[in-house]
Amino acid sequence: MQLPTHVEYPIIAIGDLHGRVQWLDTLVARLRKHPVWPRAKLVFLGDLVDRSYGVKELVSRVIELIAEKPGSTCVLGNHDLALVRAAGLDDREPGAYWVKRYGGNYDHDKTFVSYTDRTPDYLPAGRWERELADLKAAMPADHRAFLAALPWCAEAEGHIFLHAGLSPELDCPAELQVECMHRKVWDRAVVQPRFGTKTDTHFEPTYPVWIGADKALSEFPLAHPTKVQVSGHVQVDAPDANAVRVRIDTSGGVREPLTACVLTGPKAEPQFVFSTS
Repeated sequence: MQLPTHVEYPIIAIGDLHGRVQWLDTLVARLRKHPVWPRAKLVFLGDLVDRSYGVKELVSRVIELIAEKPGSTCVLGNHDLALVRAAGLDDREPGAYWVKRYGGNYDHDKTFVSYTDRTPDYLPAGRWERELADLKAAMPADHRAFLAALPWCAEAEGHIFLHAGLSPELDCPAELQVECMHRKVWDRAVVQPRFGTKTDTHFEPTYPVWIGADKALSEFPLAHPTKVQVSGHVQVDAPDANAVRVRIDTSGGVREPLTACVLTGPKAEPQFVFSTS
């Protein structure tokens, strides 16, 4: 499935899901009653996997909803990236950085249970790599292809949809950062991390800051001159909006409500719909 990276209004953006298919179903039932639903495009903000046991069903549901509403899309989250690169869902050799990181830094055990009906083993040496290969083999082909092809961002006339945010630690203007995301370019020579910043000293060539390597970008992204950023990644107690960005990850996969942001036009004030009343 080739997902669009430019989206038309009205748009409904939906925060991090982490396998919570029942919460998504409840939220969508509420959204179907909203006046914009018949014409709306959906934008999922990433992190479909990990943290709960409904990952397999959730990925299927997202694929179904995108198919129901042509022109809808989903962007890559850091949990999705970790799974794709650790298990080689993109049919490239699994990256050593991500094999180690996914094993130690992500709530991946529930993703394994969802697809393989068991938790993974990590020892003896080499066992974790075999477990990742088993996970890949157990995943439906359309799930592997969908997750591996997720775009890094999507745009509308007045908004940018991405998992974390644009970075002030790059000598690279906001517009060029967006172009790099569209092209899936994360190259030190292109984005030019500013000397001495965390992005410079901890630069990881396979982990773009926009997708989650720099958590501060959720709250304090580099402002885009003409567009508001809509993101998730960092859990917030309530939707948090200002002139630069809108944050809607009120769930984090650990508690309700799941939040949707309704945007009726490029200058429209965001409206919020929740999975709970």
